[in-house]
Amino acid sequence: MLQLTAQSQRLQLILDFLKEQAFMRASFMQIQTHLETVLPGVGLKPISRRSLEADLQVLREEGKDRLLHVRVSKKHYYQLIPAPNALISEALQTNILGQIARQLGAKSTDDSTQFQDKLVFSFSALNDDGRSYELAATCLQAIEQQYLLQFLYRAAFGTYKSKLQVVAPLQVRFYEGRYYLVASVWSEKNSAPKQSIKVFAFDLIENFVVVPALAEKEDGTEGELLHFSWQQLAQAVELKTYFRHCLGIARFKDSIPEVIRLKFTDWAIAYVKSRRLHPSQRIVVDNPNYIVVELYIYRTYELSMLLSRFRDFGTEVR
Repeated sequence: MLQLTAQSQRLQLILDFLKEQAFMRASFMQIQTHLETVLPGVGLKPISRRSLEADLQVLREEGKDRLLHVRVSKKHYYQLIPAPNALISEALQTNILGQIARQLGAKSTDDSTQFQDKLVFSFSALNDDGRSYELAATCLQAIEQQYLLQFLYRAAFGTYKSKLQVVAPLQVRFYEGRYYLVASVWSEKNSAPKQSIKVFAFDLIENFVVVPALAEKEDGTEGELLHFSWQQLAQAVELKTYFRHCLGIARFKDSIPEVIRLKFTDWAIAYVKSRRLHPSQRIVVDNPNYIVVELYIYRTYELSMLLSRFRDFGTEVR
């Protein structure tokens, strides 16, 4: 009869314990306490902290399922990530596939626009190794069930140190090859989301790990999910019109949209005519050698990034 080694038995006990936990996540202390309780019952000796760390490292490196080490609020958690398909509910897959079909020209009899308000989807977004797609599904599940998320985020224009973010997720957007989470930061002081929008790039979220934010009890253990009202928050921050005058996803605080004129020559003429740069685009000069278009947008760094793609064939007309 095949006998499992002591470590193999411990690894299986850890996996079984994680699968029984909410969101398949548990802290290091919770795992250690569980093993102290169950190991004597299966004839195994208690193990030290160092041995448990070694076991968890083995699971992270050699386990069939992905085991992620997540540091949240100075506590160490381990979260089991199953196969990607298991993370995406059937209803969510149907919604996403429906959007893809409509973008490819299929007609839909569904008049509901609620899902489109929460996911701005591009077919080209599928050109990804899968991590962003999985993360989008996780974020959308939180949006549908209206609970807070938390993650470690490394600001693009700040230091390299990651900062814990607790947010109320509102929408997932895709722009210029990157996914973004549109959310409102949670205020611990007011126990409510702030009445403002913040945008987080998926690739700046540490290890692409986003987990539910749980209320913390007085004894330091985790409690229930923290919920919010998506409908009320979306209306309060004017989500439906927030990006109307954005060239992409950037918008500065208290900024005002303005009319910006751009001149294009050579090959850029056909490109701009066939692919609108913004819904507000209007051709005001249509010359055989050049065109001038007007955009009603916020002036941000994205305008400079856009023009840089056209090199000498696209300039702003002052």
